[in-house]
Amino acid sequence: MSLFRPATHAAALLSAAILAATGPLVARPPLADGASSSSTDSVVVTDADGHRVALPGPAHRIVSLVPSATLTLGALGERGSVVARTDFDTVSWAAHLPSVGGGLHPSIEAIVAARPDLVVRFGGSQDTRTPARLHELGIPQLAIRPNRIEDIFHIITLLGRVTGSGAAADSLMRSLRSRLDAVHRSVAGLPKVRTVYVLGGSPPWVAGPGTYIDQLITLGGGVNVFSDLDTKYAPVSPEELVARHIDVVLTPHGSDFDRRLVAGVPVRKVSGSLELPGPAVAAAARDVARLLHPNADLGGGG
Repeated sequence: MSLFRPATHAAALLSAAILAATGPLVARPPLADGASSSSTDSVVVTDADGHRVALPGPAHRIVSLVPSATLTLGALGERGSVVARTDFDTVSWAAHLPSVGGGLHPSIEAIVAARPDLVVRFGGSQDTRTPARLHELGIPQLAIRPNRIEDIFHIITLLGRVTGSGAAADSLMRSLRSRLDAVHRSVAGLPKVRTVYVLGGSPPWVAGPGTYIDQLITLGGGVNVFSDLDTKYAPVSPEELVARHIDVVLTPHGSDFDRRLVAGVPVRKVSGSLELPGPAVAAAARDVARLLHPNADLGGGG
């Protein structure tokens, strides 16, 4: 059986995240240095695959293959710099942009047609064709890995630098850190809630240690009951669900989780922001805190 239902947007994003989190790095030649050593406007960064990315100046035509990166560019005030997106970008301001297909194995022809000066893509080995073809075509590319909260801040920094929006990136990071700290403080004295995040599938797949979701559960005042898995995501048996003495099940809207597997345990649906490690991280953390502690005073906002 397929792990996720193909028609589910959240499933596609999480499937890509799992592949990015578990696959080894793919070796590819470093990008050609497109910046003059004497240029004061040149931009040089190191991406998530460890490659040096050199641009002659800030990027103004970006193809985003990572939905969370699209959202981050929007949060940095760079909506006008995004010239193409994927089928899984649902943010309204990008709806009119041409799609290049999926974030993994996109249409190279559609990317070329967008005339980008930078392509932002998933780092890792799950798609070796795309980085190789972009390199052959001389199209600069920036690999990112939105797997953990720390990655969000690193990606904001990278995108701020390559777009010349460093000040906006600094401001965004200060705001997110402040709001995340506020969520953490609001649940610090509350009992920990034993929580499982079920992605879907049969047998059900759950979020394990070292994941963005695991971190959000902890921030929201919970304990991930599958934090001892050997992998970041894995299928578990119905018997294992029972044995973990779960207080709350979190699962995305549209998942196919069978509630009968956890009879008597509350099953609470989470919003899409939980599945996109990006600028909505603070809102996602507050959503988790509210789901785990529905009677707590968490204050307003997110």
